[in-house]
Order: sequence, then structure tokens, then C-alpha cells
Amino acid sequence: MNKTSNTSNYYNRMHNFGICVTILATIVIFSVPFIICMIFDIMPSLQEMFLTGGPILAIFIPLSLAETIAETPIMGTSYYLAGVTGNILNLKLPATFNALKISNVSKGTEEADAIIGVAVAASSAVTLIFLALGVVLLTPLKPMLESDVVTTATKYVLPALFGCMSIMTFSRNIGGGVKIYGRGLALILPVVICAVLFLFVMPEKYGLYQGVIALVLIPLIYVSNKILYKKGKITVEMPEQH
Repeated sequence: MNKTSNTSNYYNRMHNFGICVTILATIVIFSVPFIICMIFDIMPSLQEMFLTGGPILAIFIPLSLAETIAETPIMGTSYYLAGVTGNILNLKLPATFNALKISNVSKGTEEADAIIGVAVAASSAVTLIFLALGVVLLTPLKPMLESDVVTTATKYVLPALFGCMSIMTFSRNIGGGVKIYGRGLALILPVVICAVLFLFVMPEKYGLYQGVIALVLIPLIYVSNKILYKKGKITVEMPEQH
């Protein structure tokens, strides 16, 4: 009974501390651009903020909700720190799994939560150190960064990024032995709608409203997938079917 009470107190303290840190970090993050806009009198309107941030919100709102639901049971109270420092999938989550594997403790326990906290904190510290080094060395490394070799290489970063995204979108194998056939068919209707809007309906204003368009097309893609799956145009092959 005493151990249960201590565990409950530990989680309550960690959650309260995490909520306070998250609120404080949110205030700081929003205060910096707000103060700069106030000082230089360049405060954008709500419409401009919505149209500019629409494409980013369309991507990160569903992604953030999905990540929160999936990652919180694994990371426990350390998710507050991971959410503030960012880059969870690439850094914090692998650090969490490695820490649990090395320590050989059971998931969901107070010991595991504490160990994950140390791993996430160490990962965040390493990230901040490298960011600080990048800022300090930016000027000394400027000649090298502006060289022909580096500038030529940076031109291929965006195509490479979209190439990787395209492979993930059209590949049949989505991992774990699960294969999906015909998944690209659900993209035909959204692509056609975007092409018509961009070429004929609103060629000059398409960039302003692409965030709103993306938000509308997300449920459309979902419905298209459901319809095509029920009609047998999209099929899923599970590992047990081999």
C-alpha cells in the first residue's frame, strides 16, 4: 500500500512539473516572435497567419495527435520534456528503447519512467550542444558552406526528401511484413482536384489557400481509401497469409 502511494505521488509530481514546464515553454516560444513583431511593427493579421501556417498545420496537427497517442504510453512522464525539445521520432524514441533495453527493466514501472527520463534528458542535452556548436561555428565555416561543392549538394536535398516520401507512399511493403496493393489509387482524385484548382480555378491564389485545401483533402483521401478497399481495388496482405 505504501509503495503504491509513493508511486502515485511520484507520477503526480512528474505530471505537475511537466505541465508547468510545457506551459512555460509554450509562452516563451510564442513570446519571441510576438515581441519581435511588436518592436518592428510587423504584426501579421489572423488571416495572414492562418493562410501562411495552414499547410504546416495540416501536416503537423494530425501527426502530433497520432504521435501523442502512440508515444505517451511508451515514454511516460518524459514525454513532456521530449515534446518541448522536439525530434521525438528520430532521437528521443530510439533513446527510450535503447535505455529500456540496456537497463532491462519492465515497461510502465516507476524505474522505467526514471530511466527513460535520464535518456531523454541526455538526448536533449546532446542536441542542444550540437546546435550551440553549429551557431558558434557558423561564421568560421561560412567559406566552406558557401563553396561550390556544398551549394551544389544542397540543391538535391529537397528532391531527395520528396523521393523518400514518394517511395514510402507508393511502396507495397509498409513494414512488419504487411503489404498494401493499389494504395496509390486513392491519390488520383486529390491530385486531379489540386491540378484543376492550380491550373484553372485559382492559379494565382492557390499558394495562399493550399493549407485549407490540404485540410479538406485529408478526409477525402480517407474516404477514397475506404471505398476502394471495400471494392477490392486496394488490398492488404498480412504476414499470416504467406
